Amino acid sequence: MTVVTTDCSTRDRRAETLYRSMTIDRAAADSEARSVSASLSSEIEVPRWFGREVLMHTPEAVDLARAAEGLPLLWNHNSDQPIGLVENVRLDGDKLRGNLRFSRNAKAEEVWRDVQDGMLRNISIGYQIRDWVESKDSDLVTVSRWSLLEASIAPVPADPTVGIGRAYPDVAPSATPNREVVRMTEKDPAPVATPATPEPVTTPVIDLSAIRREHEIVAAAARREAIEAERRRVADVGNVFESSLFRKDDPQFAALRAKALADGWSVDQTRAVVLQALETSSQPVADKRVSDESRGLPHPDKPVSDSRIQGGVDALDKFKDGMATALAIRARLVTDKESIHKAREGGFLGVRLSRLAERYLNYLGVDTRAMDDELLAKRAVLHRGMGMTTSDFANVLSNTANKALMLGWEQAPETWQSWVRIGSVPDFKQAERTGLSGFTSLARVPEDGEITYGKFTDRKEVIQAVSYAKKFRLTYQAIKNDDLNAFTAIPRGMGRAAQSVIGDIVYGKLDGVGPTLNQDSIALWDTSTHKNYVAAATAPTVATLNTANAAMKKQKDPNNSKVLNITPKFLIVPVALEATARELLASEYVPDYSPGSTSGKNTNTRNIWYGNTLQIIADPRLDDQTNGLAAWYLAADPNVFDTVEVAFVDGVAEPYLREEQEWDTRGVEWVVGVDFGVAVLDYRAMHKYKGTT
Repeated sequence: MTVVTTDCSTRDRRAETLYRSMTIDRAAADSEARSVSASLSSEIEVPRWFGREVLMHTPEAVDLARAAEGLPLLWNHNSDQPIGLVENVRLDGDKLRGNLRFSRNAKAEEVWRDVQDGMLRNISIGYQIRDWVESKDSDLVTVSRWSLLEASIAPVPADPTVGIGRAYPDVAPSATPNREVVRMTEKDPAPVATPATPEPVTTPVIDLSAIRREHEIVAAAARREAIEAERRRVADVGNVFESSLFRKDDPQFAALRAKALADGWSVDQTRAVVLQALETSSQPVADKRVSDESRGLPHPDKPVSDSRIQGGVDALDKFKDGMATALAIRARLVTDKESIHKAREGGFLGVRLSRLAERYLNYLGVDTRAMDDELLAKRAVLHRGMGMTTSDFANVLSNTANKALMLGWEQAPETWQSWVRIGSVPDFKQAERTGLSGFTSLARVPEDGEITYGKFTDRKEVIQAVSYAKKFRLTYQAIKNDDLNAFTAIPRGMGRAAQSVIGDIVYGKLDGVGPTLNQDSIALWDTSTHKNYVAAATAPTVATLNTANAAMKKQKDPNNSKVLNITPKFLIVPVALEATARELLASEYVPDYSPGSTSGKNTNTRNIWYGNTLQIIADPRLDDQTNGLAAWYLAADPNVFDTVEVAFVDGVAEPYLREEQEWDTRGVEWVVGVDFGVAVLDYRAMHKYKGTT
């Protein structure tokens, strides 16, 4: 027997790049946007050489500095094979989420098709540990600070706990110091097996004609695939030139395009040459008699590297940060004095967008002296570095728009979040919500008697998510005109609109007799069976609150007919009744609203609702419903009893902003949307007083 003990005293976990994997939900793939939302990591335990590792997922623990402008999406952790970007990386509870957007290079196309077909299902992240806490009682290691480096589509995941294939990343890498001490214990040698007598070999009969036919079929399929690939290349190369800044009436435009088609340039090679040509010459020449290098144009296999760009990386990063802060300040997304002071010191405060575009191009070594404001805008947003799919300038604009969107979402004056349950659904298919009734009563067990099984009665309601979205366009003209409204005020308003559409649907469920429930095929508000509806036009009073409260407490469990003793937590009223409701709960004595009395005058009777913890929710949508101004409601705590649920796809309880199309000669289209569903889960924990019609 051989015993192997690994001495890891010289091995530093900080020096390693570790990996974890999660599965991709292909149902969330967006074919038009070439993107898919994915969970990147979680707090699941993973065995490592140093113990069982748990990654903390808190804002203090996860360093997302590299992810601010988007992370590289790689193929199998190979930095030489970028296939896209990971955008909108964010913490969502105890998970890290992001949107994978695939580029259009050959490898990315191949991987994207396999992701859509469900052949590739694993997303793996690379990260480095910064700090950790070791358990005194076990081998558990809690990583308290770590940095996200990249994400990859991986056919065999590095995380052994998930995915279709499993492999440990800790087979000591050559770059990591490691010493092994081996102790040998002798044991009797295993007996040598006597080789079996080989079976007689039968020579197979080979059908040469069948082999030739198979080869012909394969060759024909290969020819068809090659022809189709060449057609796609020609079309894609043509699109690169059509969306470029070349003058279409210039014969040199046609000459360079013909050269790209004739010499077999790929789409990525063509794009690199066109961009370099636009940056090095205002009148690019495509003359086959003159070499590319002699005209300063890059050969597709030998891209030009600009030392000015490499040397100015740090300065460019500082410029991007300064530009992002300045735009946020101008749009009132950032208001703290420290940020304003830094922006002023850096010379960014109050600078027009066209001047920021000019400074960005200058950092990249582009001569801008002959460019007007519109051309500056086009060059800045279309300039892509080698291996990049979107320019840094365009990314800053996109990130600013996304910040405005989220600010509008967070500042929206909505009330529905206060009293509904927030849930999650995996996709846009119908999902069932099962409300379990109380357990059957415990039964007395006789001496030496048998203990019987209890049971639950299921109450199933259906919820289904729907996508709500709108488009808006950012043009080069808006950048030229320094129009911040185009990518700050508009998405900010759309963020508020995303909250509003959820509120419309939530409060719409309360209108009239409400939706028909699946559990008994009866409308939500019902006087005889549900006993949660009073058809009387009256405002909240001590008497009506007592009636509604008693009705909720007396609701019975369908399994054992025992009372549920439900306590209301929310008093939901139209704005017209808000003052009445607040006065009622704030009055030590019962207000007198009888005919002939002065409204609001208190009687000598003590108000049992005085100081009650009922939370008042007032929403103007209830003023416009078919019940008129007097309809009001009681609702219990949604985390204790089933009332109303708002479920978001993948649990992402926020809107999204994505590019509907890449930047072209017109600008870019962005889509703002939110994916959710609303359902009433049960009638027992809600009560309604009908208003006047």
